[in-house]
Amino acid sequence: MSRQPSSAPPVRGRPRDPRTRAAILVAARDLLGRGGLTAVTIEAIAQKAGVSRPTIYRYWPNAPAVAMAAFLEATGADEAAKSPRTALASLRAQLHALADAFAAPTGRSVAAMVAAAQSETELAKAFRNEFIARNRDATRALLERCIAEEAIEAPDEMELTLDLVFGPLFYRLLMGHAPITRGFVDQLLDTVIRVRR
Repeated sequence: MSRQPSSAPPVRGRPRDPRTRAAILVAARDLLGRGGLTAVTIEAIAQKAGVSRPTIYRYWPNAPAVAMAAFLEATGADEAAKSPRTALASLRAQLHALADAFAAPTGRSVAAMVAAAQSETELAKAFRNEFIARNRDATRALLERCIAEEAIEAPDEMELTLDLVFGPLFYRLLMGHAPITRGFVDQLLDTVIRVRR
């Protein structure tokens, strides 16, 4: 009697342990805070977290990607976006967390290095993939919740609205001509988002 092939793909290697991932991020965050992005190397993370280099590569492709993931977690933006408050309050809290992070010394260091990086370097790619994309996805989900809660008018184009939210933030980040503050974030949201009265 022939066996039917399993529909589930085989699992390769050991499953990822969230505690290991957390330990790696804690180590990277500590290195980032002490020495900036240049201090976050795979060797330093492995030693500090007590894991092997191949273990780190199971989660991230390179050191800049780990550093950006650690920086994003340190901002608290992920947690703010997932808070149980109203979607509009969560959206504001998420962007406030980003403003606070870039006002801190580590954030200013990250901003300076990203601004100086060429567009196709590992650092620039990590910033796009680990930081911008994740924040953009979280903001999209919050905007969709705001619409469902009838807190805002549905935008004509969701992707354009996301560009209008993040474009000025990252323009200030990369050009450095003006600070990213909570007040700036509030003005930006009030301009871009049509709140229902």
